[in-house]
Amino acid sequence: MLRDRFGIGPQGLSSPISVKWAGFAELLTKGFSALPPGCLYGLVIGITVGILLTLLAEKYGELVPSPAAIGIGMLINAAVLMTFILGGVVQLIWARSEAKSEDKFRIPLASGLICGEAIVAVAVAIYAAVKLSFFA
Repeated sequence: MLRDRFGIGPQGLSSPISVKWAGFAELLTKGFSALPPGCLYGLVIGITVGILLTLLAEKYGELVPSPAAIGIGMLINAAVLMTFILGGVVQLIWARSEAKSEDKFRIPLASGLICGEAIVAVAVAIYAAVKLSFFA
């Protein structure tokens, strides 16, 4: 119902990360000619930084940011990333103030929050679809 009402794509409903993956699929099918000018330089810089961070992580461990986390951060939109950052800050404060309870409950709590968000998103979509069907 949502698809029929709003459509899919730039003028309708779209998943920001899906748009990025669609662009990657286009790159794979059309080759580097599908890239805007200058993107190859960015690609080379990104590969170099990723290799450098991976090598530095071998020596300095947790002091070096994860290349995988940086890559995922580039794929996910800022609204989602802000919740990750906020959760990380809350977890850090919790770990420093109550290390024992943080160690025991952080994973079940995070899992519950993720599942809860997914369930609410499905419920909201169903509600919107049913509500829209009354006005169609």
